[in-house]
Amino acid sequence: MTAIDPTADVDPTLPGLDWFFDSDRLSEVLGRPVRADRLRHKPGTSAVARLREAGGGIGWLATYSTDAAAKLEKTFSRSIGSGLAVQQIKVPDYPHHSLVSGPIELDHRLYRPMRPFRSEGFGWIFVDRAVEVLNYNPQRRAVFALRHRGERLVCKLGAAPPHADGQLLAKLASRGVPVLETVDRSGLPTSNHVQYFAWFGSGDLSTVGGNNRTVGGNNQPFGPGPALPGAAGDAGAASYAAGMALALLHQQPPPFESHRWRAPAGSLIDLVRETSSLLPGITDRLERLRTGLEPLLRRPGRAALIHGDFSADQVLVDGSDIRLTDFERCTYGAGASDLGSFAAVEILNSMPLARGTDVLALPRTAAMLDGYSAGPTGATESEVLGWTVFHLLNRLSEPFRSCSPTWRQDMVNQLDLMEDILW
Repeated sequence: MTAIDPTADVDPTLPGLDWFFDSDRLSEVLGRPVRADRLRHKPGTSAVARLREAGGGIGWLATYSTDAAAKLEKTFSRSIGSGLAVQQIKVPDYPHHSLVSGPIELDHRLYRPMRPFRSEGFGWIFVDRAVEVLNYNPQRRAVFALRHRGERLVCKLGAAPPHADGQLLAKLASRGVPVLETVDRSGLPTSNHVQYFAWFGSGDLSTVGGNNRTVGGNNQPFGPGPALPGAAGDAGAASYAAGMALALLHQQPPPFESHRWRAPAGSLIDLVRETSSLLPGITDRLERLRTGLEPLLRRPGRAALIHGDFSADQVLVDGSDIRLTDFERCTYGAGASDLGSFAAVEILNSMPLARGTDVLALPRTAAMLDGYSAGPTGATESEVLGWTVFHLLNRLSEPFRSCSPTWRQDMVNQLDLMEDILW
């Protein structure tokens, strides 16, 4: 039994951070129904999160230490110059601390990458009701849909140039891997921070044939949206096709200059250290988990070109046709890592699970593994389970990043499940 204190301050140097986890209180002080998620926390310095409104609006929420608060000066200046509002609320009993919220256009790391849109007459694009924000990760990336000359397009705009460029995606597509390729569109703003894609399908695999929520992928502001039309069989067929597509991806030669595979031992140590600092009461359990997990990952099985962040919400579905998307973490590594990543996300979407549940028999995972095994190579159950636990560990702080009010207990519950799978 892990003892936790649910009332402990998250970060005493950032007294406003505790409000991120209380949507009722946050809604009261901001004057509208909101909740926060996608939290990025730098202990003692800053906390920035996505702010989601009941009416569908999406922006950011931030709080800074007194030493780091100067980072907001440009944001306030840009707000005055643009006419876009930034809201600042003082934290009671802490006169030098405040909560600040604003629109995506004033995200200080995306402001410069958005310059082509401003300079080419697109104005404040996210204020336009015709533009649908599909995903927003503060200070990292915005993904939105727009119509251009009668065609619906998806634009990905990042603080850094994309890791997976159009050339890589075109090369994979030419070899038969069903990936979503970039498209060139004249008349739209361009830069090395922007990619355009044709709209594909009616949703992703996490929503086909069911009403699963998705970790970080659900764009509804308060809870999951309606399921896409289709029976469970549709999800099974699409999952099988996704497994076959992944097997084909794993057969491709490495496209990068260096493709030396690195063992995950260092990553395990880092994950244990980072997670322990967030919830010290589980440190001993994490160390035992690392000790038991490391031997399973020491022999990686088949090394391959991997997606790097594979899950059901990275598979777009159009009837019986699918496309793999979001190759930002594409690298060279253990093929079973992608399989474990897919399983880990379905596990988290399915919690709570009864003790002893066969996690590789969850419907999407089972069908995906069947499709993968239909290819020329496969992976053993022990390999997949080992990487599943690794990716659950990698996502152990997800309840915290999602600003769950019960994030401490959620993490303990997830750790219980990981131990059950491993032992």
